Amino acid sequence: MRFTDKVQFYKLNDHYDPDNPSGEPVKVGETVANVTHLGLTRAQQLFGDIDTDRLVVRLIKPYGIDWDVLTVNGGDTFYKLQTGVHPLKIMGFIVGETQNE
Repeated sequence: MRFTDKVQFYKLNDHYDPDNPSGEPVKVGETVANVTHLGLTRAQQLFGDIDTDRLVVRLIKPYGIDWDVLTVNGGDTFYKLQTGVHPLKIMGFIVGETQNE
């Protein structure tokens, strides 16, 4: 498994912040990951629909900082956690595309 993607983690503002009046998500960190698309058949089995673009994100080690959304390779699309898997060696989770408000 190759860890060639960069994943950026963001925290959302749920109240007004004078340091960030636009309300943009604040970047809290970045790490390398293995990112693949969740197949249509598997998305149907797990979630019952295929309307949302979902990714499987695998990290070499757990990411300990609290986050709300993430982007992949500096893209404009934000993904929100839908489910996680925490085995002994590689941390993984499934994220779904979300609208950034």
